[in-house]
Amino acid sequence: MPKRRRNGTEGNRTIVKRSRTGPARHLLDISDEILLRMLSFLAIKDLLNIECVSRRFRSLATDRELWKVKYYDTWIRSRARNTPLIEGQDDSKRRAKAAEWLRHGHKLRNNPSVDWKRQYKIRTNWASGKAKFRELEVAYPPSPPVIAKVCQGMIFTVDRLAGLRAWSGERSLKAQLRLEPSTEATCMAVDIIDGEFHLVLGFADGSFSTYLYTDEKLFEPRSTQHSDDGPLTGVALAIPYIMTVSRTNLLALYDVETSTARESAPPAASRIAQLQSDASFSPVSLSLRRTPGNLTAAIAYAFNRLQSGWCLGLQEIRLTPAGTLLDSRLACSVETPLDVRYQGRDKRGISTRSASSLPVSLYPQLMSAPTSISYKHPFLVGTLADNTIMSFLVTSNEEKLEISSGRRLWGHTSGVSDAEVNNRGKAVSISCRGDEIRLWELEPVMTANSQPRTSTEIKAVHSLPNISALARRASGLGFAVQNMKREVSLTRRWVGFDDERVVVLGERDRKQVMALYDFT
Repeated sequence: MPKRRRNGTEGNRTIVKRSRTGPARHLLDISDEILLRMLSFLAIKDLLNIECVSRRFRSLATDRELWKVKYYDTWIRSRARNTPLIEGQDDSKRRAKAAEWLRHGHKLRNNPSVDWKRQYKIRTNWASGKAKFRELEVAYPPSPPVIAKVCQGMIFTVDRLAGLRAWSGERSLKAQLRLEPSTEATCMAVDIIDGEFHLVLGFADGSFSTYLYTDEKLFEPRSTQHSDDGPLTGVALAIPYIMTVSRTNLLALYDVETSTARESAPPAASRIAQLQSDASFSPVSLSLRRTPGNLTAAIAYAFNRLQSGWCLGLQEIRLTPAGTLLDSRLACSVETPLDVRYQGRDKRGISTRSASSLPVSLYPQLMSAPTSISYKHPFLVGTLADNTIMSFLVTSNEEKLEISSGRRLWGHTSGVSDAEVNNRGKAVSISCRGDEIRLWELEPVMTANSQPRTSTEIKAVHSLPNISALARRASGLGFAVQNMKREVSLTRRWVGFDDERVVVLGERDRKQVMALYDFT
């Protein structure tokens, strides 16, 4: 039915709207407490977009307490909720593990100095493998290979020509100390006490020296200890203790007096334990661990056992806080050798889902020694030339020392040259050519029967400007990350990491190159 047309009088009449009673109300009139409550329900992507609305919303969307809750719910509560049940373990232990993660989360929440938004970003980038890429040439021929360590945002390097150097996470040189031309450093260790970095360098003549990196961005030499042990191949530091291992298979543990004032005589080092091996073990990994009741010095090594293949061994020296030797004990992974075969195994016991993380047989030509070993209690890993990694859990307490059954981990597409693990189960490994770096979360890998994804490959999101070292290269070398594989092969020698970055040392065109992958 057609609408009825208005007459002339109705068409000329102006309709007047009723005015509002009271002032107009806007979203910004709401108090900050209510707005924060509203923002807490937003997804992370929407929360980041809110920051661009205004200064007030930027201040609210970056609130520390807001991001603390986001971090806790995403990385602490969810991990505690999804704590896997270990085979043969009752549910009470699973609940205890979840409670441990919650206590760890509460400890983080009570830390007033944490930037929670920054921590959330770092954890997200670690999980996805996304990192900003920087690169720097740090040494030139005929300098021997550079030795490096990463510790809480600082990178320490040492070589014969440049000496001892400290680099910040922004790739800038902070301090440098020239060494004697005749001294050649072979190993290095770093420890941090009360915000001060303590370093120890082992040399080819069997001696070692300690240094202090001060707040004035200077290296302060502290002491030098000479010995007849032979060239040092490894050193570990946990103030006031130093552990060394030499090429002559001699392990020594020292106590360095640190109570001496800096202005007085240099501190002296006294040898409190010594072990001599009749066999040669390589590679090895040294570890010093403090516990409330004692100090534990450990050495992890690889050995070839007849009819069993390569295995990992672990020896611990336990001492009292006063330095008195308690005992020494051994453990090995004989039950799960690195090249375990199917003989004596029930193949039906290995399911299709779990076979990707269990040891399997190798071809005889691939049965070689591990390329590297890394031990940070309770995680022990060994890298192999057949593109795999063996991971173990170590149980060390007052009653026993034992190494669990190992898990063989796949992910690399070429031989693995080096890996490092920390005491929280995070590990980084690198291939022989250096074109593949992978991140591992070993705790879920070691406690679950099957894992859909065991590792993540680091992907450089973009190169940063002002990289003058790259500009000095030949014209065939470019900045773009996608062209890195087409460049001259970079032979990687070492990989290390901390909570924010991964550092790789390698060699290209006979030049020592330091690559930095930043997750901030």
